[in-house]
Amino acid sequence: MNPQIEPEAEKLYRRASVALHQLPAYEMDVETTIAKPHGEPGFGFHILATVAVRQPDKVLISGSTPFTGQTTVYSDGLTSLFWQESTNQFAKIDAAIPARLLMRLTNLTPESEPVEQTLVSAKFLRDDEIYLDGRRFDCKVIQVSTTGREGVKADPRLRTLWIDTKTGVALRQQTDVVPPGLAIEVPANIAVTRFDYGSHVDNGDFAFIVPADATEVDWHLMDLAVTHRGLIGKPAPPLHLTTVGGRPLDLAKLRGKPVLLHFQTTWCKPCAESAAVLDNVAKTMGSDVRILRVNVDESSDALLAGFEKSTSAPQRPPLMLAASDVEALGLKAWPANMLIGRDGNVLSFDAGRVSEAALVALLRNAASPDAVTPPPVWGVAEPRRGPRPGKDDKVSPPELVYKVDPGYTLEAQKAKVSGTVMLAILVGADGKVSDIHVLEKLEPGLDARAISAVSKWRFKPAMRGSVPVAFRARAGVSFSEN
Repeated sequence: MNPQIEPEAEKLYRRASVALHQLPAYEMDVETTIAKPHGEPGFGFHILATVAVRQPDKVLISGSTPFTGQTTVYSDGLTSLFWQESTNQFAKIDAAIPARLLMRLTNLTPESEPVEQTLVSAKFLRDDEIYLDGRRFDCKVIQVSTTGREGVKADPRLRTLWIDTKTGVALRQQTDVVPPGLAIEVPANIAVTRFDYGSHVDNGDFAFIVPADATEVDWHLMDLAVTHRGLIGKPAPPLHLTTVGGRPLDLAKLRGKPVLLHFQTTWCKPCAESAAVLDNVAKTMGSDVRILRVNVDESSDALLAGFEKSTSAPQRPPLMLAASDVEALGLKAWPANMLIGRDGNVLSFDAGRVSEAALVALLRNAASPDAVTPPPVWGVAEPRRGPRPGKDDKVSPPELVYKVDPGYTLEAQKAKVSGTVMLAILVGADGKVSDIHVLEKLEPGLDARAISAVSKWRFKPAMRGSVPVAFRARAGVSFSEN
């Protein structure tokens, strides 16, 4: 027993570590005051943030800092969206991100609740009261010292916490932080200035509308780490995969064919919607690839319950992934797909729903070492039937009206890879892209980025007179160091 850790203080700290995650719904305003380093003029700066959460996956966080201006994060359980005022850019992921992870992912609010770390010391200081909007919150004040996760070297971090006795939430925190652009710690005071929770909050709803003049970019360009980006191009990590029955699966034994690991959870709505897409892709690809569905719920009980209730459950029970592997993979959004090549190296690893056309193209590209032969005919996909064409039957090609920048992979940036991935695509009469084939390859990670990006492009369809028609075309995606 550590004499520096008082049992009462430790109990309060442990409770505060999970208190917000256990509230089904809450809203709060948070004000962070950060001091200037000693000897510098001025009085520091403030970070203001508003948070609304409906567990597990509906979140609205809006924060303002002197460096980035307003930043808003919004998730409705189907799509997660990120917008920055300073650039007027936004990124959208068709994935669900748990509220507890989204709070940490965005860094919009310094942790108003302590995160589970290695506890070095803990002591009770006093009882205190905090008044928010005229409401009194009885608090226990404790002082704790923590380091990084077990096995990670880090200097102890001292924090004083005001913990609400009713909910366990840390309503105030005094600590030291390292502000952006500095290499030294300065004092910081983090205070909740409004806190509302309960059934009346759960009944409320919220939404966010992106400014009409904002530009959409690929989420990689906003440096949103919801997967371990450094794995691409490297051997797949030795994941601990087991069936629901407890039988282990060795990924190394599957080499020779591409393997798609589809990570899902039982509560994730986009995961349920992806089930039919995976079934269709599996039928299209046949035995050329292996498609494995991996459940990442925190307990086997939750996994079994979700699997048994699912109306779109695959015939083969999903695999389970060890919690330590979820952390190692940096998984924070679901669904997510990791594509492993025939040689065992990771070709792509991204979160979010992927279209059937994109998945088929990714798997086809991974299954074949060579680029495909171009289609024999470009232009209108189906010849006109009926009488001889007239002057009103002239075909106008499709026009690109919506484009998403694919962004660079870290590995390609380091290797200074540049060039163009050339694709053959079919632009349907609805303006959507399908039947994607790689004509000219560049680098596996960039090939995958190009396929995923182009699958999201939208066109004004080709027109034969006044009738929209499908059209085969080339699409080039260029990657440059600049």
